[in-house]
Amino acid sequence: MPRVLFDAERSPGAAPGSRVELDERRSHHLVRVLRLRAGEVVEAYDGLGNRFRAEIAVADPKHSVLLLGERVSRDDESPLAITLAQCLSTAERMDWTIEKAVELGVRAIVPLDSERSQVRLDAARAARKHEHWQRIVESACTQSGRAWLPALGPLRPLREFVSLPSPARRLVLAPGAPIRLSAAGVRPGAELILLAGPESGFGEAELSGAISAGFEPVCLGPRILRTETAGLAAIAALQALAGDF
Repeated sequence: MPRVLFDAERSPGAAPGSRVELDERRSHHLVRVLRLRAGEVVEAYDGLGNRFRAEIAVADPKHSVLLLGERVSRDDESPLAITLAQCLSTAERMDWTIEKAVELGVRAIVPLDSERSQVRLDAARAARKHEHWQRIVESACTQSGRAWLPALGPLRPLREFVSLPSPARRLVLAPGAPIRLSAAGVRPGAELILLAGPESGFGEAELSGAISAGFEPVCLGPRILRTETAGLAAIAALQALAGDF
């Protein structure tokens, strides 16, 4: 069944029998890309855990309307609350990492600017990138069947991020670390922050600063993985350890 995200802020208190309006971008996708028409059925979700069987009441590429039906109950969230803190990589790699992290079940993604990042974004470009990444998050969430839309944080400096207090357990992927991820002792229900470096790896001061701030260094075995592989491999491994796979 096709899925579509509706804006919870524009449709507060949505429930069976409610009519929800789609913005122009989502309306265009529904009508022009998916080629759906009035009377057809979709799964509508609000990104906050609520999803419904819905009928397309108005199929307009600029302003579609859905009539919400019965709630759909399905538990597909990860047993771990993982935040992927990913240092910037080049465009295609960063896009791919964000997309696959959402499919794998992360709760949040925070893009970071590190001293060895090959990409530099000023405020205007960072705003445009954030909007682009938000669309990737939405698309991946819709495709993978999730009801919760992962949060996407603003781009921030790595040194600033690691100094922020957090109740979550914090892990940093560090090739050569004495502890392997499989020995980190992760349990279902844990809240985790997973820090992954850029293409050239962390600078020495950055890594030591993260460790001093409370990040536990862990490695992913004897091989050195690329930035677009490391974070995703770690997420998949953590999910397996927690019984998600």
